[in-house]
Amino acid sequence: MTHNDMSTTQHMQAPQTPAVSSSQPGAGPEGSDHPHPRGGGSPSRPASPGKESGWTLLGYDVRHWAHGHMFAIVTTAVFILLNITRWVYRAIRHLGSGPNALSTDFAKMMVKRRISMSGMHRELDVSSPSLPSQIWNLAGSLVFVSGILTLLFNAALMLLILSVAQSRLGVARTVVVSVGSAVLGTAIGLLLCVAANMYLNNWQWVQRIPVSLSPLIVMVGALMAASAYESILWRRRILLIGYTAISALLLFSGNPGDYCALAAAVVGHVTGRVMHGKPTEHIAWWKGTDYEIRRLFAAAQFVLAIGPILALTSHSHAGPLTGLGLFTAPDFGSSTLLNVCLSSRSARSCMILAAGAKNLTAVSLWFGVLLPVAALAVVAWGVYRGKRLAAWTSIILNSTTVIFAALYYLVFPLVIDADNPALVGRYGFTPAFIATALPPLALVVLLVKSLPHFSVRASRISVRTGIAAIVVALLGTSAGYLLFGSLFPRDFVPRASIARLLRDLPRRFLPMGFAGRTGSLIRPRTVFSIMVTQGAGIIFWMCVLIVFVLWFQDSLKSDGYGRARASQLVQVGGESMSFMTTWEGNRYWFSPTGRSAIAYRVLHGVALTVTGPFGDPREYMTSLREFIRFCDAHSWSPAFYAVHEEQRQELEDLGCSSIQVGTEMLVAPSTWQTRGKKWQDIRTAINKAKRDGVTDVFTTYDAAGWNVQQQIVGISEQWAELKSLPEMKFTLGGIEELTDPRVALLYAQDGDGKILGVTSWLPTYQEGRVIGWTLDFMRHRTDSPNGVMEFLIARMAERLRDQGQEDPDHAVTFMSLSAAPLAGLSPDGQDSAMITHALQIVADTLEPAYAFKSLYFFKRKFQPIPSPIYICYPDSAKLAQIGLAVTGAYLPELTPSQILDMLKSLRPNDDK
Repeated sequence: MTHNDMSTTQHMQAPQTPAVSSSQPGAGPEGSDHPHPRGGGSPSRPASPGKESGWTLLGYDVRHWAHGHMFAIVTTAVFILLNITRWVYRAIRHLGSGPNALSTDFAKMMVKRRISMSGMHRELDVSSPSLPSQIWNLAGSLVFVSGILTLLFNAALMLLILSVAQSRLGVARTVVVSVGSAVLGTAIGLLLCVAANMYLNNWQWVQRIPVSLSPLIVMVGALMAASAYESILWRRRILLIGYTAISALLLFSGNPGDYCALAAAVVGHVTGRVMHGKPTEHIAWWKGTDYEIRRLFAAAQFVLAIGPILALTSHSHAGPLTGLGLFTAPDFGSSTLLNVCLSSRSARSCMILAAGAKNLTAVSLWFGVLLPVAALAVVAWGVYRGKRLAAWTSIILNSTTVIFAALYYLVFPLVIDADNPALVGRYGFTPAFIATALPPLALVVLLVKSLPHFSVRASRISVRTGIAAIVVALLGTSAGYLLFGSLFPRDFVPRASIARLLRDLPRRFLPMGFAGRTGSLIRPRTVFSIMVTQGAGIIFWMCVLIVFVLWFQDSLKSDGYGRARASQLVQVGGESMSFMTTWEGNRYWFSPTGRSAIAYRVLHGVALTVTGPFGDPREYMTSLREFIRFCDAHSWSPAFYAVHEEQRQELEDLGCSSIQVGTEMLVAPSTWQTRGKKWQDIRTAINKAKRDGVTDVFTTYDAAGWNVQQQIVGISEQWAELKSLPEMKFTLGGIEELTDPRVALLYAQDGDGKILGVTSWLPTYQEGRVIGWTLDFMRHRTDSPNGVMEFLIARMAERLRDQGQEDPDHAVTFMSLSAAPLAGLSPDGQDSAMITHALQIVADTLEPAYAFKSLYFFKRKFQPIPSPIYICYPDSAKLAQIGLAVTGAYLPELTPSQILDMLKSLRPNDDK
């Protein structure tokens, strides 16, 4: 359980493993716990447990952040207050008007809905508001929203965007850019909306629909302007996410406000470039790394995936890709729904029209919509992860969309009315067909051209198994639907027959446009028939979703062959923690020469390393750079866990940030002595052990014998039963890790052969020679006399000192007491301060169970040399995922019941 490598100036040699030696008794502290790191810290300051609690430090962070972003906070608060005041005022006014006013409003609403539901696309004959009133309503829509969820979403977005803009532009420029881009963007956006819809022959719709803007228009310009002041990585992300979100709304909805939002974003973007000047780094979208190019394709696939949701739920249906969204939406059994939604530019929502179908329940409606969308979103996720199979899946699905679009617009009209070829002229190469077929076709062409960027391949077994599962689901649900229809034909209108069931079968699984222009041939009329009819498609798409998730997840198994190679390389060279790379659960990256390697685990999209490189020390720095490239190729974010100062500096030169996650305690055996007042506790432990007849034995697990092994297992089980949480893993060894014959054991026993405490020591090698030992496993009986652990550690130091004096050529360089986990957390800059202090809260809460701070102070008794260890990461946006990855690596077996037990038994540590 240790984490660091000693610098080359400290060299000590280790005892040759299975020797038995006795020494006089001692008794141990409260330390029957593992050592190890966590946390974050400044490189220049030795890690030590802070006197302030994590909550106090986090409170400082929040107050500091609030002080620097007061404009964003006040503006958001005013926005919330204005909306709440308006709602209260309108409620009071309605109540004051009496029930007649409410009844009139309700009647108007119902008439409007009936007109829309019947396909009669007319507006109520109401007098048009005056021009000043229209301008006032337009301006009000920039501030006022219609519901509590919309208010909360916009408030969170406003706080985030204005915080970023304020910190980059300053308050004055943020206000000017926000207002200017909103005013100019609204004017340009409305002109674009008019021009686009005149070209698409939607002018009547533009005249009828009430123009409504959104608070996003006020904020987005400032965000785009602030992007000019960001690094190229964050600039690319802001532009990609911002334009993708706005474009998706515009393409699939087409509300005038969407045009205004896009125009405001462009105005803000240009304004930011003008204010900042020429950027030192230019974004080359198609010349970036595989990682960034995959982001572009994933964004495009995700937009096409959510298109049906946006098109179905939009209050307007005049976006350039609205037809594509409705075309790929699930078929609801309504013979005219697609045509009605496409022609009804101002229908409240296609979901309302769909819900009006008698054979559809609300639950099946949402399942039918969300499952295919979720499956396609998972494909986008796989594309983002660089999966070759995801790229091919996207190619196949989008090619299918293009083929069915051609059938819908070119072939089906001729089939329906073969005597009227003019239908092709009406439905053929129209803007609707081009808008439906061109986007997926363009994505297919570009994906095929860019397949080399998707290098992560799936195993043939998983591909075949997934395809088999989809085929079985399709055949099974189809057979079930046909069998039910044959057995209960009267449950359908008209009466079901095999021919009708077969012709209706595609509608159970395919989107609206894929099912053709004809309506449903049969409709279920009983509750059970509705469940069967809708359930067939739901079960099929559920299976597809599960297969896609299994295909595209990061499913990495531990590498047995790589582990054997790593076990050999670790004896060539490494750091104090490098031996932990040989443990179960790791995967390995090997350098092109095969002379160095890095062990890692992939959790939450993060490749979390077990310390730094090991093997040939001459390749260490090159290996760091190559491993980052390797992670980019697999769309992982690397996090180098428990690296030392030299590697930290190299990684920071490569653009990484760092957080101190612990402090390794180093002892130089060559200078070991216990004279002086500071060593009083250690001398007391040694003398007490002598008086009590306690001896220490240095050996290995296999050489210790069955009786000793069983006692060690018993001590370990006794220790585990006292913990509310499971035994920690990753860099914390357990019984399994003791069995390696290269791992040394040092245990204390009394005169009757009873084991009182045990420690394990991991070797560190240099060219096949042991140059240091690192403390890992450390446990004692609950009834052991005090001082047992102090005695064992002191005896290990004495043994190493004595062996070095007897054989100077093989003297070890260091003895590591491992790192103190979650002690000495210290951030590297303001960006990581808040998460560092959040980790401190975790440390305070877990202290009663794992005694991190007690362990830290226990190790200080040996007057060690503190050596900070760090976690280094290139992408600060991944800090939350890195935290989850570290937690998952240490506690992979944590269950909900154990979390409840922990909450019941643990309390925050109030020690200051």
